[in-house]
Amino acid sequence: MKKTIFAAMAAIVFAGTSFADVTVKFPAGQGKESYDVEHMLISNMIKPRGERPSYSSETVKTVKNVLTISTDPAGAAFYVIPLEGRDRLEFYTNPGENVVVDVKSLSPLDYSVSGTELMEGIYTLKPLMSAIETRYMNAAKAEPRDTAAMSKALVDFNKVIKDYISMNPKNPAVVYAVMQLDGNDFLEAFSALDSSLAGTALYPLAERQKASVESRIAADKHRAELASGNTMAPAFTFKDLEGKDVSLIDFRGKWVVLDFWGAWCPWCIKGFPKLKDAYEQYKTELEVIGIDCNDKEEAWRNAVKKYELPWVNVRNPEMGGESKVLTDYAVQGFPTKVIVNPEGKIVNITVGEDPGFFDVLAKFINEK
Repeated sequence: MKKTIFAAMAAIVFAGTSFADVTVKFPAGQGKESYDVEHMLISNMIKPRGERPSYSSETVKTVKNVLTISTDPAGAAFYVIPLEGRDRLEFYTNPGENVVVDVKSLSPLDYSVSGTELMEGIYTLKPLMSAIETRYMNAAKAEPRDTAAMSKALVDFNKVIKDYISMNPKNPAVVYAVMQLDGNDFLEAFSALDSSLAGTALYPLAERQKASVESRIAADKHRAELASGNTMAPAFTFKDLEGKDVSLIDFRGKWVVLDFWGAWCPWCIKGFPKLKDAYEQYKTELEVIGIDCNDKEEAWRNAVKKYELPWVNVRNPEMGGESKVLTDYAVQGFPTKVIVNPEGKIVNITVGEDPGFFDVLAKFINEK
């Protein structure tokens, strides 16, 4: 499930004007003297990461509890106004639109919106999604994780999105709704979008998401093929903490767990205790190779020391999703754990922090 990216938004069109403003109204005594305002044109947001510019940023003063920002005349744009903690106001605008956010309270954040069809549609949909997302997160954080409740929340979430799409087929906010879906659900909904929505503000973002989803589905298929038990694990050689070369083939004859992780990944870290237990239980016939990804060397070394990781630790020096080893192993998320049998073939790939992985590992080792 995608987490919602909108915290507060609205828009209103003033006929006959060549430009308009983003207006945020704060309650008396609650707003700050100024706020940092960031924005990026959607035409830049869809560029490859290496070509994408940074967000434009400016500090804007409030006047009588009202913050006013001129919209970017160059095209549709995404705006972010950080508040306190994780709260922030986010919205999209087209040139000539006036986004109005009426903040009733900052703590807790409470607001109302009015304005364009796009933003009002999003504001109608957002509370419905947020309630289900809260259910999902509570179930995910439960000990043990309540997978049944998580699955039910996903079903309910998709129903809310699809019902909205069905009832509002030509509303520009439908594009936003479609973007909340994933996998084949997203592809089916995207392909069914009314042709009139192709020129709306969010459509280029949905097109980019389409390419990403198609790539991930292809990677999922590749991962299933890798984990069939018939594929030799792709070779790699990385440096360990002492700067010595470590190659997968060095461990032929033992079971191997490849743990793709990062110091920046809380779910990776959450799984370390159970991975340590498995390593201790099976260490005479099992080796774990922790492959740190998307970290600078100092962060990797500090994390290995902090979490006292007892297995073989190496670092993938290639940053980002184009890393060869990540492509070779069809890694689409972190953590990803790969079980390689003593013959060097992949027998399982598990994405995410899943306690069931250790039952799978035990079954393979005990059935040797």
